[in-house]
Amino acid sequence: MDDDYTSIEDYFSNEVYLTHSNDYEELLDNNSRPVLSPRDPTELVSMYAFNAVIVATGIVLNLVLVKGIIGAKSNGALLFVLQIALIDVLTLLTSNWELYYYIRGTWIFSKLHCTLYSGLESFTSVAVVYFIIGLNFHSISSYNLAVELSKNALATPDAESATESLTEENNYEVATDSISQKRSLTIDYRYKKRHISVRLPILLVWFIAASESLPLFLFADIETLNPTDSAEQPIKQYCTELTNTVANHNIVSLMVIAIRIILPSVALVITLAQTVIKFYRGKHFTQPDEIEENVAFSLKLSIFLSISYAVFTLQRLYGSLLQEIILQPKIVPKYPGFNPIVGISLAVLHYTASFIRPLVLIIMCKQKSNNVDITFTCQKRAENNSISLQ
Repeated sequence: MDDDYTSIEDYFSNEVYLTHSNDYEELLDNNSRPVLSPRDPTELVSMYAFNAVIVATGIVLNLVLVKGIIGAKSNGALLFVLQIALIDVLTLLTSNWELYYYIRGTWIFSKLHCTLYSGLESFTSVAVVYFIIGLNFHSISSYNLAVELSKNALATPDAESATESLTEENNYEVATDSISQKRSLTIDYRYKKRHISVRLPILLVWFIAASESLPLFLFADIETLNPTDSAEQPIKQYCTELTNTVANHNIVSLMVIAIRIILPSVALVITLAQTVIKFYRGKHFTQPDEIEENVAFSLKLSIFLSISYAVFTLQRLYGSLLQEIILQPKIVPKYPGFNPIVGISLAVLHYTASFIRPLVLIIMCKQKSNNVDITFTCQKRAENNSISLQ
């Protein structure tokens, strides 16, 4: 033996120690999990404040908005608002994954969480912008319908001549066995269309969002990268989408740029300009009674939601998503072109939109000038003192 041992006990104890220490070092070398530093108190306070103020309050406000719209049995523009509120709830639920991902600089959760985060992040970001664009198109169509009905009402002669002409054109004779006298039934087909249907556009947006996020639900995985410049740096893990070939990667990148960046940006700018123009033009005429929806309020909703998206979320498309695609195949975290403080601030700004939107929408619905009959609170009945949700 090379080592000098005083007893057989020292020999065996030293051999066991060397064996266990070597095995432990090999286990550390083969371990792909990143080494996490203890949590900074500032990080804890910031995350608790974010979850209490933005996440929890935002979810409550969105659920209150959903409850009010469903209770009022609203249709038209408010159905788009209902979908956006549901999407905002999902957005806030996924916010902690991204913030921890950005603060720690590595993915610290499991593969399942990576799949859910990647898929839901894509799903919510696509759905919210296309629902806003759909709302803009709906408001523009409702305005055009109101203008058309107003022109028809102005072009119609006085009531007597209109009744005579309509009687000659659309005259139905109703005969009965008991009454020998013929009676005429006048049907005015001009006011048959009183609203714009929103079911098909809403289903189409859900389909687009699901189709865009499906590859991420299927192929998102954790990629481990070993540091090459310094052995002292911890191992980093990234939650990303895995592609088989470069051709597949290029196709996916082009689709993401087209569907998530270029098309919604152009459509949002064009429809926002149209809604602003039509809102100011609408002040010069009175909305016809035949329209079932408040057109002015729909235009207000479109303008606010479009501007809020441009202020809070448009920076995410070009500051984070586009940069991630350009820098590929290199795997980078969110907001790769910014320092950590600016990056985390932009991420928080994006998620703040899901808190601001329901708050402002509830205030808009409660304003008497908008003439929206929605109740967001519980009301007591005087008869039996029971509480009913309206």
